[in-house]
Amino acid sequence: MKDRAPASYAKPLPVPDPDTQPFWDACARHELRVQRCTSCASFRWPPGPLCSHCRSWDFEWAKVDGTGKVYSYVIVHYSVVPAFATEMPYVVAQVTLDGTQEAVRMTTNIVEIPPDEVTVGMPVAVAFEDVTPEISLAKFRPTG
Repeated sequence: MKDRAPASYAKPLPVPDPDTQPFWDACARHELRVQRCTSCASFRWPPGPLCSHCRSWDFEWAKVDGTGKVYSYVIVHYSVVPAFATEMPYVVAQVTLDGTQEAVRMTTNIVEIPPDEVTVGMPVAVAFEDVTPEISLAKFRPTG
């Protein structure tokens, strides 16, 4: 993984914190993991210290298949951040992850498809982009 990352990355990078560090560590290993409460088995996203269903502090980082469906999306045609200019237009989407009782709706990019071909309900799978030796981004590509 680390040898595939570019030497420099001009776009903003995520800043892991104690709640999100395990997610980013898993992404660096090309694994998609989300929090699951060990008291009531509810998935939760975004990561946080407390279950919104039962208020338990207990959780695990559950590995998920990394497949899902596009719930909603927008096509970005203009950006005030110059680093994104070469990618115009691009898709920002919400993907509902399979196997999470539709509790995890991840904001991401849809890649490997022309933006005007993305549709709501389209099946997708995770495609990791290694952007630095420490950070891999979870993006999604069509599976059908």
